[in-house]
Amino acid sequence: MHKASYVLLALPLLLLGSIAQAQTAGTITFTSNRISSTASFAPVLTWSTSPVATSCTAGGGWSGTKFASGSETLASISASTSYTLTCTWGNGSATVAWTVPTANSDGSTLTNLASYKILFGNSSTSLTKTQTVSDPKATSATVPALAAGTWYFAVRSVNSNGVESVNSNLAQKTVSGASAAKSLSISITTPPPPPTTTTLKAVARPTYDVLLNSSGTLVLGRQVGNVLLGTACNSSYKVGTSYYEVPSNAVTIWNKPRSTHLVAKCAVS
Repeated sequence: MHKASYVLLALPLLLLGSIAQAQTAGTITFTSNRISSTASFAPVLTWSTSPVATSCTAGGGWSGTKFASGSETLASISASTSYTLTCTWGNGSATVAWTVPTANSDGSTLTNLASYKILFGNSSTSLTKTQTVSDPKATSATVPALAAGTWYFAVRSVNSNGVESVNSNLAQKTVSGASAAKSLSISITTPPPPPTTTTLKAVARPTYDVLLNSSGTLVLGRQVGNVLLGTACNSSYKVGTSYYEVPSNAVTIWNKPRSTHLVAKCAVS
């Protein structure tokens, strides 16, 4: 028997459907140690992907390429900031199908078909990866875990002596990765300043007693003494437009008051 009789016929290759994209974009879990603050602080961002992403990239308040999972302490922030993590799942798969050979290259009946070899790669002239299909009755197989890019495929049949056929026709498809993004915002709110306290203080020395006129209105009486300038005034007791009660112990009295309340001219200080 000639050596050629051990060489199987080339196999026509068919591609079933399209190269599968990554089945779906995966899930990103993305958290911060704090999402709100009333003062500056250093955020600690923690993330993970399921299934494990091929690559991740940071955006917004941080940047750079990130691992598929991790934790990172960032520089302190004093204003509200948003952070984004975008991840890609680049693997896909291809299903190839072929016709089962029935004859050797010399035309004799093929009786010892043993398996198939799928050859594939990112170049039509360099199919550097292989996958074996051990069932001689198989007519298709799926090539998994294909990274994003253009892939080329061919099939060989193998007999029980280990002799391989030449490559089948070449097939080509492109795998594109699926991606997803997750964002979080950290809010920093500045508390309002404490209310300004205003104090009434005596701005003139003359101090008066207080009288009640015929209409029931409080009016200045006579000067009874002098108050120390800067003495705190009682804002709840007012006479006229600018006279407020002052403590009697801050007044030098030289004319006996006719009321229990003494007032002097006061202003906000």
